[in-house]
Amino acid sequence: MAIARIKCLRVIGLKEQLFDAAEALVAAQCFEPDDPLSFHSDIKMFAPVAAQNPYSEVIESFRAAVASADIRCSAVSVSGRKFTDETLEKVKQTVDSINGFSDRCIRLEDDISRCERGIEQISHFLDLDLEIGKINECKYIKANFGKLPKESFEKLQEYNENPFAMFFPCSSDDDFYWGLYISPVSDSDDVDRIFSSLYFETCGVLELDGTPSEFNAEQQKRLPELRQQLENLKAEFEDYKKTNSDDINYYYSYFIEQQRKYDLMAKAVTYSKSFVIVGWVPEENAKELVETLEKIESIECKLTDGREEMKHSPPVRLRNNVFTKAFSYFTEMYGLPCYNEFDPTAFVAITYTLLFGIMFGDVGHGIIVALFGLFMKKKKNPLGSILIPCGISGALFGAVYGSVFGYEHLLDPVFHALFGFEEKPVEVMAPATTNMIIYAAVGIGMLLVTLAIILNIIVSFRMNDKEEAIFGSNGIAGLLFYVSIAAILVSQLIFGVKLATAPYIICLIVIPLLMIFLKEPLGRLAAGKKEWQPESWGGYCTQSVFELFEYCLSYVTNTMSFLRVGAFVLVHAGMMQVVFTLANMNHGPVYVLIVVIGNIFVIGLEALLVCIQVLRLEFYEMFGRFYRGSGRPFKPVKPLAE
Repeated sequence: MAIARIKCLRVIGLKEQLFDAAEALVAAQCFEPDDPLSFHSDIKMFAPVAAQNPYSEVIESFRAAVASADIRCSAVSVSGRKFTDETLEKVKQTVDSINGFSDRCIRLEDDISRCERGIEQISHFLDLDLEIGKINECKYIKANFGKLPKESFEKLQEYNENPFAMFFPCSSDDDFYWGLYISPVSDSDDVDRIFSSLYFETCGVLELDGTPSEFNAEQQKRLPELRQQLENLKAEFEDYKKTNSDDINYYYSYFIEQQRKYDLMAKAVTYSKSFVIVGWVPEENAKELVETLEKIESIECKLTDGREEMKHSPPVRLRNNVFTKAFSYFTEMYGLPCYNEFDPTAFVAITYTLLFGIMFGDVGHGIIVALFGLFMKKKKNPLGSILIPCGISGALFGAVYGSVFGYEHLLDPVFHALFGFEEKPVEVMAPATTNMIIYAAVGIGMLLVTLAIILNIIVSFRMNDKEEAIFGSNGIAGLLFYVSIAAILVSQLIFGVKLATAPYIICLIVIPLLMIFLKEPLGRLAAGKKEWQPESWGGYCTQSVFELFEYCLSYVTNTMSFLRVGAFVLVHAGMMQVVFTLANMNHGPVYVLIVVIGNIFVIGLEALLVCIQVLRLEFYEMFGRFYRGSGRPFKPVKPLAE
């Protein structure tokens, strides 16, 4: 439940061993390269590596062929097989074969498309008993076949002054008349312009020989033949892919590995006869990787701890147990922690699960949510692993509330048998219990806000930010102020004890507020800086007054936001009370139907709302106080595709 320790690795060697070093780093699958120039102040002596992948053209042609044929390649291990010149020739032959199949498929699909289009168009002229070829042989007249919108056909009468602006329909559908117009060759341009303005669309009838019915019969015979040819070709191609799948996957994986080696080499820099590669490796893999690299002639390695390289922003890899790992989804959604920051995943896992259970307390509903989470987990949905513990938590708190699918007294015999109670101990809708739930929700808010402030103090000291840790609104000063105010309210409202004495207010409220107000100058003084005063005290005081007001307001609003925890406990009971009120108006199957549908509706709506509201509490009320979330993920170079 922490951030995995990481090391900065510098690899130095002669240029001749650069490829061997890159090969070892890629094979290790635990090295993320970084920019070596950022690790050196004097970069004039360094030059980039000009490493050209000798297989780049073959890789591009292979990828293009595979993509055009929609072949889904799988990553496989390439160890144990040697890539030779003969293998390269086989790759080229495979590319040619795949492209050949693809081209033949495309040609057949085009032929089928043209055939279908021809059949569709000629179907409108089947009653025309004319030799189309003879029309084309006419020297003095020109014919055009096509379709004319029905609205345009009605507008033809506007062109009566031109005797050749006449359209002869052969058939029609809902929107068009299909037919032809005929004009002398000498007037064809004018007639064509008229019909073009009327949105006449030509079709390829004039390209035919024989009558339309003869052409239709020919195409009707040819179409199934073309479809059968395409089906046979696809079956042949599928057989080819199955037969050669091992080789295709090998080529795919080998090319990816080679490309990543050359990509890694491009991250290196050279000086004189040597090269330098800098990157990051997890602490548990560092020793083994160094031993592997130093077996290569001329290679030397240097390891430094990630905490010593904070200015280079070490990448972050979260390390969590089975329970908390699922909640890293929320952490990553907000942003990964910096390397020297606190990983809040465990905090989220515990608080999210508890808050969800409190707000969604129902035995039956919780079990349904847990089962739905199990279903989502099997579907590889990351939220599934989160819903399982949340559903269990909801079922447990539901047992405390005594609620099972909205039946509030179904567990009374259990409480009587186990504890001797006459009925369940918590009656959610009772007036006294309602007040207790509201007070408890505020108390939970106070506790979690206090915990968030404490975490911020720890993180700030860890990041050497003493100004924020001591004088910040979420530092020691803020903690004293908030806890003191909370103590006054709790002691007065619950225990009837008055703590708000003058010394108490001055020492624990006024002084912490002054520390927050003077945060920047006090922080500079604590850091030993000579210029600790602001440029303008007037401007600083004006700004700090508004900021102090905002801080005080945030304490109140953040705490009051937790009222929604208690509100959802009451909302659940209220919604189910409505369901049973409607159900009790009916009997028999209608009663059962209303109860079932009502429960489904409440489960779906309330689960969605509770998930969102708890996440809001996590992100805004708690994360906003202690979590920066500005880290970057650890992305090691791997030889195979993810």
